[in-house]
Amino acid sequence: MTTLASRWRARWKRWLDRRIPPAPQVTLNHKSIFILPTRTGLLFTLLLIVLLLTAINYQNSLIYGLTFWLFSVSLAAMMFTFRNLSGLTLAAGRAYPCFAGDVIELPLHLIAAPKRFHEALLLGFPDNPAQLTDVDTAQTRTLALSFRTHKRGPLQAERLRLDSRFPLGLFNTWTWIKLDFNALVYPKPETVPFVFAAGEQGDKLAGAPSSVSGQQDFQGLRNYQPGDSMRQIAWKQLARGKGLVSKDFDHDEGATCWLDWDVLAPQSTEVRLSRLCGWVLQAHQLGWRYGLRLPGKDIAPDHSEGHRDRCLEALALYGFDRGAL
Repeated sequence: MTTLASRWRARWKRWLDRRIPPAPQVTLNHKSIFILPTRTGLLFTLLLIVLLLTAINYQNSLIYGLTFWLFSVSLAAMMFTFRNLSGLTLAAGRAYPCFAGDVIELPLHLIAAPKRFHEALLLGFPDNPAQLTDVDTAQTRTLALSFRTHKRGPLQAERLRLDSRFPLGLFNTWTWIKLDFNALVYPKPETVPFVFAAGEQGDKLAGAPSSVSGQQDFQGLRNYQPGDSMRQIAWKQLARGKGLVSKDFDHDEGATCWLDWDVLAPQSTEVRLSRLCGWVLQAHQLGWRYGLRLPGKDIAPDHSEGHRDRCLEALALYGFDRGAL
């Protein structure tokens, strides 16, 4: 049964989504900034009330002057506190992929408004460490904010909270911003023994590639291709100034194996993806040529860092619309 608190949180999130919709970049203005007195500000207000009552009771012009002067200071502090966030632009950077359950570093670009300083800014995601920073006029500052991922797929980061009490601490101004970070979260890898499909009837073979691995003979050098393993690069040729080239090997077809979705039945979808993710990482580390079979998608056997990344991306986006990334 839904509790009252959870219903209020859901209504609050819907209201925020309408008022401050998710976007790759947000410039703060009166619609996206909230401001309220702090505890110190409330005590300051109580002091003003006491001074005003004292001035009325004793008809003392000095106390009247002090009261109105302090009141004007509080109004100026409210204006400057609001202006400290107003005009600041927050832009999401592109983060490196990670595995579900890991802490990812999300690059956040802070762009100052023209001819304005933004000081004592506290930024962070809920339940994650916050960072304190300043942004000078006409400057862009980049922060790496920590965020713990929980689910695979396109990253769904929570709303980012930005606070400031500058300059006097009488008012707290804040905002909740949801930025679209272009990042991918791979399934959490699970290490289990390999199981391969073998034979015409698809029998299961455990513990070894579907065919025994053979030798890889050196054939020559070729131009470097993005995704080639660092071990394939001919470093001696590069040191001699002959450019970036890779070593080419003839791969024994006996070394080929398939990492198949069907051999993991009857496990759940997420368990299958986690185990396939673990197998991809193990097969890549062992130097095997491996292919990946998913429902509706086959990735031909290969061995390179680019091939590994394609397999991990396919596992991360399984069941998602690719256009969502």
